[in-house]
Amino acid sequence: MISFFCNTKDFKNALTLMRAVYKGRHMQFYHDTVEITLTDGYVQLAIPGAVFGFKCKTKGTAKATMALSKLWIVVDSHNMELLMVEFYDEALRFGSFQTKASTVFFKDDKVLRTIRLSNNYTDLELLLLKSEGYTKEELEFNNLTKSIEIAEKNVFVNIRKAYKYLKQYGVNPEDIKKIVMERLNVKLDLDESDMRQLFSSDTRFI
Repeated sequence: MISFFCNTKDFKNALTLMRAVYKGRHMQFYHDTVEITLTDGYVQLAIPGAVFGFKCKTKGTAKATMALSKLWIVVDSHNMELLMVEFYDEALRFGSFQTKASTVFFKDDKVLRTIRLSNNYTDLELLLLKSEGYTKEELEFNNLTKSIEIAEKNVFVNIRKAYKYLKQYGVNPEDIKKIVMERLNVKLDLDESDMRQLFSSDTRFI
């Protein structure tokens, strides 16, 4: 069984530091997913804008994700000095309490790396992830695939806006797309049919 055995206070302290990143916001607005990475003798907790961790006794190597609000409630309600956390398929057990979570057990390093984003990350940061060598599995595990797709569509909405004002100078959408890709060093995967659809619609994706 993959698990870690820690001092509950260490876990709570890490979560308290994590909550401080969102000072001034209420817990009901905490929609961020916490990435829990279990390695040899160490647990790392990561959210956009913050990475914390603590040493503990570990067995095996795994990764899990769950909502920050849920993790805080579960750990904060644990009143024992020590806490055993066990990893199951699509679930985590905290002491005697089990809750649903996305989990993976490492057979390779495809989802091992932590994806680091700022607290209020931008579309550009999301797009740059595609140029930073993250695997499809890593992006899917961290629930970022859809966000990246929306960020890319937003780029094309803005290309359309720029084209509206620059077409009188002989500039075409492909010229603008090329400038964006070269200047920002981002990859844009939408094909020409996607572009034509965007240019013929007033839909906004933000």
